[in-house]
Amino acid sequence: MFLTYIVPLSILLPILLACYHYKAANTGEKLLFFYLVISGLINLTALILIFNHKKNMPLLHLYTIVEAAFLLSYFRTLFVQPLIKKILTAIIIAFTILCILNFAFLQGAFAFNTYTRPLEAIMVTFFCMLYLYKSGFTDNWLKKPTNWFNMGILIYFPVVCIIFILSNYLTFVVMNKAMNHVVWNLHGVFVLIMYLMWARGFSLIKNDR
Repeated sequence: MFLTYIVPLSILLPILLACYHYKAANTGEKLLFFYLVISGLINLTALILIFNHKKNMPLLHLYTIVEAAFLLSYFRTLFVQPLIKKILTAIIIAFTILCILNFAFLQGAFAFNTYTRPLEAIMVTFFCMLYLYKSGFTDNWLKKPTNWFNMGILIYFPVVCIIFILSNYLTFVVMNKAMNHVVWNLHGVFVLIMYLMWARGFSLIKNDR
């Protein structure tokens, strides 16, 4: 029930708050909003396929491309340095091509994308930490929406990188399904935390910008 209903439905909280503050949101915040909407639709489609006893793994490959594109585009709006913006644009294009090559020729569309998912998590974590390093800590740090979005990212993506690698090990090497289930429940907890932090971020958007 936790992974099937509670975690997927928790995405509605940041979406609803983003809708309420949409007109006052900047480009980066709108990108996160659209990411949540598309993410929710993909997850809903995945659940429908599961209930109909059909494979949904190809959706994960699509989800990885969408997630990386939106989150890296979000960071592109935060950085002011032209070089970093160009690097992010190049990475988005290159990573999309890599994901297509991965499910087309390497791991296949019906296998867990253990190459691209951890790589995506590493890239998102790196640029999040780079932004925090360059922006520093200012007054009223916790009153700025961007900092809540970034905290959610930093809590979720470093952990999820380890989870993806560990899940692959438990499934194909140790073959411990019980422990693998525990790992994915832990993944759900961190997804929930990120959504709650993003909800807080959207709630701080000022309508009088």
